Amino acid sequence: MSLKRDMLVEAGIEDKAVIDSLMNAYGSGIENAKAQAKSELQAENDSLKQQLEQQSQALNDLQAKEGASEELKQQLTDLQAKFDTYKTENEANLAQVTKSNAIRLALKDVDAHNSDDLAKFINFDEIELDESGKPKLDKVIKGLKETSPYLFKQEEQAAQPKIFAGGNPSASQNGITKEDFKRMGINERQELFDKDPELYQQLKG
Repeated sequence: MSLKRDMLVEAGIEDKAVIDSLMNAYGSGIENAKAQAKSELQAENDSLKQQLEQQSQALNDLQAKEGASEELKQQLTDLQAKFDTYKTENEANLAQVTKSNAIRLALKDVDAHNSDDLAKFINFDEIELDESGKPKLDKVIKGLKETSPYLFKQEEQAAQPKIFAGGNPSASQNGITKEDFKRMGINERQELFDKDPELYQQLKG
């Protein structure tokens, strides 16, 4: 149940300054907390903590004030518990979002064909951040380049073209067209790459 001004008045709290303090802290605390939780790269939400501390102090002051009913005190205690839970959940979610964004940003610099596709092969929970907030991805990326090289752009190689009698065969002459290639799943493309990397590059190009 949300806290309303009329509820406080009906409960016998007549001190307008106390009511204003509580309602302002309650209203601004909720709205500011929601707005600041959207800041994806903010490592620590100092403003949220300040709002919650102000809310906690306002609740404590009102609970201690003579004339507050036991029912109202219990409602305020429940409200404080909800704020404590929200604070814990918000800090955990903010840390998770910050970590996820740092990883996705770093994946754009590893020469992947599509960093979003590459992200699907990575368990974000297992990735650690260094002291500067950058993800430790070297080992993971190295492993994926060995097991799933088709996810990454290949280095240009000055390989000599193979010459066949009657001309070089096209991709369609190998039984696979570019349309077939586009319809292939990840596992099928991996199998093709393992069997015939040259054909894979020809179809992908």
